[in-house]
Amino acid sequence: MSALDCPADADETVWRRGTLTRRQARGDVWLAAGLLGLGLLTLWLASVAVEGSDVQAAAPPEALAWLVALCAPTALRRRAPVTVMVVVSAVFILSQLRSYPDSTAPSIIEFLVIYTANAWASSRRVAVIGSAVVTAAMLVWLGVAVLGPLQQGGPMLASTVAGVVYSFVLNLLFFVSAVWFGRSSRVSAARLHALERAGIDLRAAQELVAEQAIGEERTRIARELHDVVAHHVAVIAIQAGAARRTLDRPEVASGALSAVESTARTAIDELERLLTVLRAQDGTPHEGPTGLAALPQLVAETRRLGLDVRFSTHGERFDVPESVGVTLFRVVQEALTNTLKHASAGVADVRLRFRDRAVEVEVTDDGVGGAASSSPRGHAPAGTRGSGLGQRGMRERVDLHGGELHVGPHARGGYRVRAVLPAVRSTPVVDDAADAAAPDDSREARTR
Repeated sequence: MSALDCPADADETVWRRGTLTRRQARGDVWLAAGLLGLGLLTLWLASVAVEGSDVQAAAPPEALAWLVALCAPTALRRRAPVTVMVVVSAVFILSQLRSYPDSTAPSIIEFLVIYTANAWASSRRVAVIGSAVVTAAMLVWLGVAVLGPLQQGGPMLASTVAGVVYSFVLNLLFFVSAVWFGRSSRVSAARLHALERAGIDLRAAQELVAEQAIGEERTRIARELHDVVAHHVAVIAIQAGAARRTLDRPEVASGALSAVESTARTAIDELERLLTVLRAQDGTPHEGPTGLAALPQLVAETRRLGLDVRFSTHGERFDVPESVGVTLFRVVQEALTNTLKHASAGVADVRLRFRDRAVEVEVTDDGVGGAASSSPRGHAPAGTRGSGLGQRGMRERVDLHGGELHVGPHARGGYRVRAVLPAVRSTPVVDDAADAAAPDDSREARTR
């Protein structure tokens, strides 16, 4: 990036140097003192060098005053850079007109103030214009100082012309280099500022991403816990209610309590698997009763609760990604749980369809959602309302895969949950669980 490409120069509202610190201010004071010491040394050496020659030199007190006038403003060089440049340049020219014997220290000071003006001025344009004016004034003074004696007469020798041109070019390079170094320092400071801002923005972005990741992980954990706990706890509640109502029939109550015990153990096992995954460092997937292969088991478990669940598969089966299978399993699990908890349904129909580029599950029931009632099967009162977390969890899972979810009353009565997830057909596979639940000569595997 060149000086002209600095983003701070294109729009000065984008970047400005920060406020001068106390340490920087003290550094400028010490620099002015150091320049004064250097000026005293070079002034003494120059005075000794011109002593006894025809060269006119200012008296020591006047020369010392000029030196102090040159060095003192540099203590404020970063507080008022353009003003200090103009003042020092004017003192430089006046001191030379008064035959100040030394040019080394004044030249160093002049270079410093021009550099500082271009590096620290609040307005780039003012610094450039001020530098151009100072440079022009210096070159005019140089021309007058060099060409003045030549106008008094005498031939213009080639060596004299070469000396004049040499002095002019050297001084021009001197001032241009001071401006260039100042502008380069300004660009470097702008780059550093941009890097610092980028670092701050990057850290803020990282914190935001981390917060979003934490939020998404919390949502995922809550969804998993809901899927695992809600189904089994609902089953436990239904069976416990059935056992309470059949205490006068010990054999029926014993069966209900056995179902409660089995369901509770299953819930504990699934919670342990979920917590194991959450604690795992390597993210190794766990083996659990989820996926399309576990749908017959889920149907059988739900059927044991007294709900007549019919399961069927349609189309030529093929492998689907594990995440898709888990999502479809959870949708069916949530739909059956809601049927048990919130509907007076006697029959539920679970259909798994394999399409060319999608997999679909549809769960329908014949529930009416009427007034509260009790059932010997242990159903919860009809029409009860849940928290809505189940449907929201299903929708989040389906949306994650770019699928479609339809939940609502069925046209033929009852309730329907239908989920369609995209999946590319690959090599057909044989589902052992489905084959075990249906005759070999039937393409529609149905269990009752």
